[in-house]
Amino acid sequence: MSALDDFLRLLQLQCSVYHNQQVCGDWLLEEHAVGQTCFHLVSHGECILDVGGHETALRTGDVVLFPREIRHRLVPISPPGYPGERHDLSEKWRPDATGLLCAAIRFEHRASEQLLDAWPEYLIVRHHSEAARWLMPVLEQLVAVSRSGGPGSEVIVDRLAEVVFMEVVRHCIRDARQPVGFLTAYTDPALSRAMKGFHESPDEPWTLEKAAGTAHMSRARFARTFKVASGWTWRRYQTWWRMQLAWSALSKGESVLSVAQSVGYQSEAAFSRTFRRHFGMYAGEVRRGVQFNGVGLD
Repeated sequence: MSALDDFLRLLQLQCSVYHNQQVCGDWLLEEHAVGQTCFHLVSHGECILDVGGHETALRTGDVVLFPREIRHRLVPISPPGYPGERHDLSEKWRPDATGLLCAAIRFEHRASEQLLDAWPEYLIVRHHSEAARWLMPVLEQLVAVSRSGGPGSEVIVDRLAEVVFMEVVRHCIRDARQPVGFLTAYTDPALSRAMKGFHESPDEPWTLEKAAGTAHMSRARFARTFKVASGWTWRRYQTWWRMQLAWSALSKGESVLSVAQSVGYQSEAAFSRTFRRHFGMYAGEVRRGVQFNGVGLD
């Protein structure tokens, strides 16, 4: 496993497919819920994505991701002269139809904010890009399960949609043209090795010297390389990761003292101060299941 695996697990994401049909005629699909994380996958045919008057053609295999959904429309490229119709994928493919799978992503952990904040308002992964190597087999499986239907098919489709989302994350991290904040550091084998070592023992004093040694670099080179790749200092990343782990443990009801010790703090008071600065609320509040942004944490 890598440091990126740890991050993706930390997110605790759940995917729910809310549209998986073929549409034809003069159809229109608009935003599902402004502010939510979602994506649209063109499983068949083509269409136009309209965001604030800016139009982009989408074709089979293309994915458009909205980190926080904004107002937009999906419409046919050349609307036929009859009203829009929707048909299940289990029906015979219509030559004039566009297959669309739309899914909402929900995160159980606040660590997702770092990922969502790093992305633009929306991004498109093309089927003909390097991503196609992983996207097309998943797309084929999605279509096959959707068309066959039967018991359990909806759960399988939701899980496959989660794979699509995580692969989009991996694709964007690898794409140098798409900066994703500190996540870029996960693509550097040496930096990732140090981060993974730290993830495995966050209760230990991971000094800059220890991290540099794990990455087989000098202290100066490691500090410089990490800052250039992530935009963060090594110390800032350490604090951030420890606080994410602490949030998870506290939301499960673990005591403040035990959580503080598990993430490397000898003093409960010092841990509580850092937690308060980081999240703007007390560790005890999270432990008691206080709601954050309307989402229950217990």
